[in-house]
Amino acid sequence: MPDNETAGLTGAKLWSYAKDVLTITIIPLCLWGVKLEVGNAERDLRIEDLKEDITELKTDIKEAQGIEQGVHGNALKLAELSGKLDTANGRLDEIKSLL
Repeated sequence: MPDNETAGLTGAKLWSYAKDVLTITIIPLCLWGVKLEVGNAERDLRIEDLKEDITELKTDIKEAQGIEQGVHGNALKLAELSGKLDTANGRLDEIKSLL
C-alpha cells in the first residue's frame, strides 16, 4: 500500500509541476501574442495613414505639374511679346531718325 500512496503523491506532484510549467510558459506567450497583435494593428493604421499621404502627395504633384505647364506657357508668351516689343522699338527708332 505504501507504493500506491507514493505513486499518488508522485502523480500529484508531477501534475503540480506540469501546471506550474504550463502557467509559467502560457502567460508570457499570451502577453507576447497580445503585444504582437497591438503592434500589427498600429502598423496597419500607420500604413493606412501613409497611403492617404501618398494619395495627397500625388494630387499635389499633378497640381504642381499643371502650374509648371502654365508657367512654361507664360514664359513662351513673354518671350514672344519681348520680341514684338524689340521690333516695335526698332521701328520707333527708324521713325525718329526719319523725323
